[in-house]
Amino acid sequence: MFIKCIRNVFAFIITLSISGVLPVIGRAADFELNDLALPSEVKDLSKSTGAIYYSSTNKNKTLMPVHFWGEVGRSGLHYIPVDTKLVKGLSFAGGGSNSADLSEVVINRLDGKKVKRMEFNLSEGGDIEAHEYTLQPGDTVYIPKDRFFENRTYYTSLVAVAVAILSSVLLYYRIQDVDRSNN
Repeated sequence: MFIKCIRNVFAFIITLSISGVLPVIGRAADFELNDLALPSEVKDLSKSTGAIYYSSTNKNKTLMPVHFWGEVGRSGLHYIPVDTKLVKGLSFAGGGSNSADLSEVVINRLDGKKVKRMEFNLSEGGDIEAHEYTLQPGDTVYIPKDRFFENRTYYTSLVAVAVAILSSVLLYYRIQDVDRSNN
């Protein structure tokens, strides 16, 4: 039993070394090896919708936890392959929703006791920086809601009120001018 456990630990470490995860974990000091998942460990887990999603598109790759919040197709904790780029990671999360403001995509990364914040503009598919940016274990990707349509209704109603007031004032002055010309 003990030898089998040791063999599994060594196999796990070798798998991490080959896939290049160990340097990634070194940069993400707040993550334990137990936070990562191997494809063999997620076979029997439910793949239905919920708060946790596992990528099944890349076989034999170590998976890392990344949070996708806000206006994405499936928000929540996603286990995606190590070395996944930002744009591909968003695709794993279902991409931006119809009300997503893709011009202000934010990634927050815990760096020691500080949170490092990076912003990307993906409104026209993203620039080369967004396509080459590699997500790390524990990153939080946030896409805010585009408030244009909500604000448009508000401002349209304000314009309608302003036009009504201006029309009333102009009508009042026109009536005053007609009264003066009749006298």
